[in-house]
Amino acid sequence: MPTPLPPDWSDRLALDRAHVWHPFTQMQVHEADPPAAVVGGEGCDLLLDNGERVLDGISSWWTCLHGHGHPRLVGAMERQAARLDHVMFAGFTHEPALELVTRLRPRLPAPLTRAFFSDDGSTAVEVALKMAFQAQLQRGEAGRDRFGALRGGYHGDTLGAVGVGELENFMTGLFRPLLLACDRLEVPEDPRRELVPDLTGWAARLTTARADMAAFFAQHGPRLAAFIAEPLIQCAGGMRIWPPELLTELRAQCDAHGVYLIFDEVATGFGRTGTFLACEQAAVAPDLLCLSKGLTGGMLPLSITWATEELYGHFWGTPASGRAFLHGHSYTANPTACAVACASLALFDDEPVLAQAQVLAEALRSAFGALATHPAIRQARTLGAIGACRLVDPATGVAHAAEARFGWRLHRAALDRGLLVRPMGDCLYLLPPLSTPPARIAEAAETLLHLLG
Repeated sequence: MPTPLPPDWSDRLALDRAHVWHPFTQMQVHEADPPAAVVGGEGCDLLLDNGERVLDGISSWWTCLHGHGHPRLVGAMERQAARLDHVMFAGFTHEPALELVTRLRPRLPAPLTRAFFSDDGSTAVEVALKMAFQAQLQRGEAGRDRFGALRGGYHGDTLGAVGVGELENFMTGLFRPLLLACDRLEVPEDPRRELVPDLTGWAARLTTARADMAAFFAQHGPRLAAFIAEPLIQCAGGMRIWPPELLTELRAQCDAHGVYLIFDEVATGFGRTGTFLACEQAAVAPDLLCLSKGLTGGMLPLSITWATEELYGHFWGTPASGRAFLHGHSYTANPTACAVACASLALFDDEPVLAQAQVLAEALRSAFGALATHPAIRQARTLGAIGACRLVDPATGVAHAAEARFGWRLHRAALDRGLLVRPMGDCLYLLPPLSTPPARIAEAAETLLHLLG
């Protein structure tokens, strides 16, 4: 049954306007354009206060994996909360965390054997950065005080994560004086993922990119504690899909220069790219792996940073040795969140989740093929159950000026027509729950074509 609607949201929106500070928002905007009121979620839809259903075309910031309110996840949450809602994880352990490790580890690259729990994607990245730096120190590499990252990357909003993200954008440049030392490597986008690819000179560009990567590590490798990357696709960086061949080269260069490799699969994990983890498509294993978002199917916050046994060994010692990893969070390994994550992983065994993801991938490929015919669309591309394109002014062929706020206006217009999209700059994308019926994706494409005129 749909959630009963509150009688009137005007007072609630006034309360919101008076006291709530929303993320990624210039709050002055909400004076005239208040946030949409969501009163429920059902499958791939959000239910608004006016009774309308909205397709969650971005999985509520890429978290909702199996659809909203999945009964298996809701049941797991209710049962666990009634038994043990939370306990500190320092000096204690519990069954949901152990079950989660047992369920998850066989799906990961074999070298990853040690799981460190935290709260969200940013904290999973913070953990990985601190682990890599401390491990280098404790194996005698005191000069490794910098990190490497891909240009255009994004790894979260806490200061450590910001430090390995792209500085030349509206989100992070302000904090430059506070950040980690980071050297950035640019990789080309992979034209083979585009609906209408131009492969002219691609082989030569790929060869050049390999050489550029080797030169980057020759210059910076001796100072790097670790290199961090989202494998195959830089999500918040504009859904930039990059070649698996360079992922393989990245692993080789890290090995050659004694640099730990961190994969941020916070957004790319759990079937989003067509395989359980994106790194599977290049058969590459990292030294540290960050997971969150879809870990609980989008129901509760939880993250895990996985490490190799080799890296873990550098922290082994007596209490007096000073080698322990002294880091933690109040809600580390929250039992309720762990139980929901177990239920989410069980769905991969009990239901054809990855097969559904493949059907969704085909639907998105078709939808973006339709979008690619519009003169306001460029570089339509897909990777698994992620579809993206660039928005341009059809009169000029270039992106709309930032002050025009075209993406925001498209977001609000789509919401009025039952579709949640939230472009990032000139990047329009769809990343819906894996359970979304293909017909809804076709409807979404029709809506976008109509709004683009």
